Amino acid sequence: MSVPYNDYPLMKPSEIFQFSCQNCGSCCKKVRQAVMVESLDLFRLARHLQMDIADVAERYTEVGVIAWGAPVLLMKTTEPDDACVFLKDNRCRLHGSDSKPRACRLYPLSVGPDDDLKKFLIFKVSAKKHHYKGRRYRAQEWVAANFRKEDREYVSTEYLAMLDCGKIMRRIPRSREKEVQFLMLRWRYFQFETGQDFMRQFVRNMAALKRELEKLAK
Repeated sequence: MSVPYNDYPLMKPSEIFQFSCQNCGSCCKKVRQAVMVESLDLFRLARHLQMDIADVAERYTEVGVIAWGAPVLLMKTTEPDDACVFLKDNRCRLHGSDSKPRACRLYPLSVGPDDDLKKFLIFKVSAKKHHYKGRRYRAQEWVAANFRKEDREYVSTEYLAMLDCGKIMRRIPRSREKEVQFLMLRWRYFQFETGQDFMRQFVRNMAALKRELEKLAK
């Protein structure tokens, strides 16, 4: 079993918790460089906003680096509260749509694959006590409602692809980091057409990414 992500408490699937949105906006504030926008999230945002993927990324996200050669996209925030760029009058402009990022849909929980990819582990990620009141849910029911089939397929596929990429990157000189980051951003986020099936494109892109990384490793 994996160590809980970022030391968040691990939950049993049958565990009961309470949650009710208070429309306070607090979960969307003080989130500078905290909300990851995954490949599938960016794709859905672009489709929802009817914008080009690169334009959505430039307008609403910023690049962060979590490890050598591993850039990610993070939701942009606004002053003075470091609030999510989609928060307006304490309301999420994406609320109720399929385009909300996975981190937001699953809040106050999150999920991640175990080491064997046999199941997804569930974590409690919010420490704000006032969120845990109201309707009662089982953790597994919350996850089933907010972590759909395409999400599961995407997370599992990316997890395995990144393991393979990591092995290749160990053979790439650190002096070529900018090239690695360019390839990561290009194939993980931008080489998509929103009118086509996401997963087919993602599988194709991951294969292309590994081929390009292999060229740098030689």
